[in-house]
Amino acid sequence: MAEFTDKPGYTFNPGAPPEVAAFFRNKGLRPSFDWQDIEPEEHAVAFSVAKAMQVDVLEAIKRALQEAIDEGIPYEQFAKELKPRLRRLGWWGVKEQVDPITGEVRKVRLGSPRRLKTIYRANIRSARAAGQWDRIQRTKDALPYLIYLLGPSEHHRPHHEAKEGLVLPVDDPFWQSWYPPNGWGCKCHVRQITRREAERRGISDSPEIPMREVLNRRTGEIKSIPSGIDPGWEMNPGLYRQRQMEQFLAGKLDAADPAVAHAAARDMAASWRLRRIHEGSARGAVPVAMLPDDLASAIGARTRVVQFSDYTAEKTRRKHGEATADEFVRVADLLETGSVAREVSATGTESLIVEGGSDRRWRLVLKRTVAGDEIFLSTFHRTTLAKWRRLLERDGVDLVRE
Repeated sequence: MAEFTDKPGYTFNPGAPPEVAAFFRNKGLRPSFDWQDIEPEEHAVAFSVAKAMQVDVLEAIKRALQEAIDEGIPYEQFAKELKPRLRRLGWWGVKEQVDPITGEVRKVRLGSPRRLKTIYRANIRSARAAGQWDRIQRTKDALPYLIYLLGPSEHHRPHHEAKEGLVLPVDDPFWQSWYPPNGWGCKCHVRQITRREAERRGISDSPEIPMREVLNRRTGEIKSIPSGIDPGWEMNPGLYRQRQMEQFLAGKLDAADPAVAHAAARDMAASWRLRRIHEGSARGAVPVAMLPDDLASAIGARTRVVQFSDYTAEKTRRKHGEATADEFVRVADLLETGSVAREVSATGTESLIVEGGSDRRWRLVLKRTVAGDEIFLSTFHRTTLAKWRRLLERDGVDLVRE
């Protein structure tokens, strides 16, 4: 099996840890003309490639990167398999594109071996780092410190080299911005260590972070970022995603940007909290998806947050063993792409029944509270097309989306 060993201690064989794969998989798609059109916050929740303005091109690149992350595919194989796909889609070489901001028609470089290498390295490194941050947060009681380490590059940026060996607590504000990678081609990384090792090496005081102003030539915006970090890399993406999950739990994402809500929902569906509720070791409910606006309207819901409760977990374990915790990442996809029917019971209770799946067919049922301020996943299990057709023949069932 192939390995990705781009920097010390970073080995994908046969694939990345689940946190790494989930971080990348749960991103949405964000077409863009220029890398400066996307803020670091957007990169944390959405996948974007400069000059990739078509969704099918973005989907092809994201799918290839996901395979590389999941299976430990090296760059050479990644590029060999992706290049012909991009050529078929017309995304290769130099072509004319319209700049959506200026309206100007410009000759721009689309796909090339150099660009594919940059795309591959930047996305795998950032996904690896964000996944590592998730594990750092879960294990910080035993390993409460991080040490900043340089990568195997022949030449290091002075600001990065100056931080080699820096030891700080996991939750020190320094890591909010100076959590590597910290720029294009940056191979710096951190290692989580015990208190004893931190004391032996010497725990640093939280350093001051000198700032510099940078101009976004696309928007005219001037903003301050830490000196030594490339524009666009000044945010810890794992920390940002973690904060969005916390906001999700606090019920603040109904009015959030759709890309943020999309990623946060998928992160929660793959989180430790869902696993604990699913196995019966935790009580309460956990968000697992955001209901599209049209479906929320179809059942008169005043929220789009779909929750999975301990009550449903008990029923799922007892009746539907195939619906393991790992399968709940399907819920968001089913809501976005599946066939949907609305059912009104004799008592007036409204439900949405969703069926679909490209590899195996699944069905889920959503029910809202009487007040419409909560939506719960009440059923989730495998099904067949024949059962779906029989459902549509029942009284009180209306097809919402085929």
